[in-house]
Amino acid sequence: MILQIIKEDNSSKDISSMVGNISLSSSLDTLGDQLDFEIAYSDTYYYPKFEVNAGDRVILQDADKQEVFRGIIVEKTRNEKAQSFSCFDYAFYLNKSKTIQQFNSIRADNAIKMLLNYFRIPIGGIANMPTIIKKVYFDQEVSEILKDIIQQVTDTTRAKYVMEMDKGKFYIRQDTESPLNLKIKVADNLPPVDISKTISNPSKKASMEELKNSIRVYVGNEDKVRFSDQVTDPDSIVRYGVLEETRSLEDKDIAQAKNIAKNLLKELNKMPVEGSIEVLGHFDLRAGRTIQLNEPITNLVGKYKIKSANHSIGTIHTTSLELEGV
Repeated sequence: MILQIIKEDNSSKDISSMVGNISLSSSLDTLGDQLDFEIAYSDTYYYPKFEVNAGDRVILQDADKQEVFRGIIVEKTRNEKAQSFSCFDYAFYLNKSKTIQQFNSIRADNAIKMLLNYFRIPIGGIANMPTIIKKVYFDQEVSEILKDIIQQVTDTTRAKYVMEMDKGKFYIRQDTESPLNLKIKVADNLPPVDISKTISNPSKKASMEELKNSIRVYVGNEDKVRFSDQVTDPDSIVRYGVLEETRSLEDKDIAQAKNIAKNLLKELNKMPVEGSIEVLGHFDLRAGRTIQLNEPITNLVGKYKIKSANHSIGTIHTTSLELEGV
């Protein structure tokens, strides 16, 4: 691993030899990746002196000098033996900034670009999203506005999307749910193996807690509902009882109300399956991506979306994954 610090004047220093306990994590619940690391601290004369501070930029590269993280040090903690640092990629600014924004019948992809440009987030690529957005956002976090815009696109088209930072630029890609094809060398004298062959500590859980078999969509508010529509799955209701989800629509979406409700029912009317595994580390394992498994002990078989990925980087690089069935 190569860990480089970039100061305000753009001077840089490789501090890899000083660093320990490196971890890198991503999650569907939080936009952006987090990097944590420690630097041992000593006031002895021979110990390298280089001050690392909150606000400094940081770049992490793998053994092949491929960039895997770029961001900013947000927090520094020091005790008598070590300094610890928490860093976030540039999606940090989208999580920590609130704004007021009105979109008057603008394409979803253009609305997203407007937000990113305003907050000076470099754009790598935004998927084609022609769904029209007509909505006022008041005092909301930018990351939540982005998620809401994408949800509107998903409601009308069933297309799903993945948001992530890559080499300092922001991407929104359509999720094809094509599984990663990852191979890793477990030893220098052995050929690469599929990463699924390195699984340890598997677990699997199926729960009906989030299942929904009745969808009611409406236009209006708590004082007056001016329009509503509903779709249900009678067989599921007989088996599990009524589990209903509601969704508020804009006036412009009334014509698509039935289609939106059907799409939501297809998405939510299923028994969610979750799992967790540990594997030998690979930096392509990130939240939002899909992997193919055939794990016989717990029967984690098929395609699974990565809900969260936590990389522990040391003598051995391992990755802990939280998964949900596709």
